[in-house]
Amino acid sequence: MRIPVLGLPVAGLPVVGLAVLMAAGCGGTVPLLEEDSPPVKVGAIISQTGVYAMLGDDMEIAMRLYLDGHGGRLGGRPAELIVADDAGSPEQGQKEARRLIDAAGVNVLTGLISSPVAESVVQVAGTTPVVIANAGSDDLGGPNVFRVSYTNRAHGMAAGRYAAERYGKQGVVLMASDYSAGVETLKGFEEGYGARPLKQILTPFGKAGDLEPYFEQIPPQAGLLYAFYAGGEAATFVRSYKRLGYDAKIKLLTCQNLTDEDVLRAIGQDAEGITSVGMYSPALDNPDNAAFVATWRTRTGRNPSAVALQSWDAMRLIDKALAGGGDLSRALGGAGELDGPRGPFRLDAAHDPVQNWYAREYHNGINRVIATIPPKQE
Repeated sequence: MRIPVLGLPVAGLPVVGLAVLMAAGCGGTVPLLEEDSPPVKVGAIISQTGVYAMLGDDMEIAMRLYLDGHGGRLGGRPAELIVADDAGSPEQGQKEARRLIDAAGVNVLTGLISSPVAESVVQVAGTTPVVIANAGSDDLGGPNVFRVSYTNRAHGMAAGRYAAERYGKQGVVLMASDYSAGVETLKGFEEGYGARPLKQILTPFGKAGDLEPYFEQIPPQAGLLYAFYAGGEAATFVRSYKRLGYDAKIKLLTCQNLTDEDVLRAIGQDAEGITSVGMYSPALDNPDNAAFVATWRTRTGRNPSAVALQSWDAMRLIDKALAGGGDLSRALGGAGELDGPRGPFRLDAAHDPVQNWYAREYHNGINRVIATIPPKQE
């Protein structure tokens, strides 16, 4: 494991310099085709309302930014982004998928924040390719399904590998919200850590307003706590961890979601010093990321979340596949290396990402990268 020397991305690049970086490093379009080429229709199923609406905002902004930065074209063809609201409901997501395919005639579906919605959409997508920009369920997959985020297993395994090397195999306690993402991520952590935890603590999904009874279950001999929470539950966890004084009692390592930029806006200084493991940080030091962060900051005035980066990369993958021509599913699967803001990145035979993971430590408003965790060779 190497420790990179990183600087922060430049917040305000000159317009000309930014355009050059975007064309060179963020998947610039191929030479334009004839103007009468049929437009590409991309159906984005996004949570515009409901519990994941904040993430949905980041997802849509990133996709539209990509299109705007590439002249409204994907693969050299005019492109249209058609957004549908799943409201966090699998039934609604499935209904919108049918409408986008049958009525709107989309060429590809993307978006999909939650795994239950993604699973319901895949069931009815048929031969329409699905590019998943966030959902991490280990069970998602199929010949026409492609993912640019991560599997929950890989997320947890990367954290477990880092914990074993950084902290040693001291007594670890695992804590998470009791739903598929939490359970699968903890299982991956245990696999990567290589030792059984002292205890696993699951809290009711969406219902645990008071976490004190669950923190009290941590054995006194425990040396490390690994936690998975997202969204509002992540904010509740961090505030409880600080308020109850556990920051002075036990080391904490968290999943990416717990200190992602959308959550940081809610918890502020309570996140100071927390170490997490994720597949992206706005502080990654490469030209593609500098261009992406600058573009995002110009549009929003803040740092991009991992969901924003994943949504940008979903459009990048579609762009590259369309540029190759032919069957879109085959082109998506054969896209090859997609190095960009997150660093080295490609899809494996199951169409899941093979990528670096990063240990990030939050200080003064930024998740600074303190270590790179390369993909596990399997």
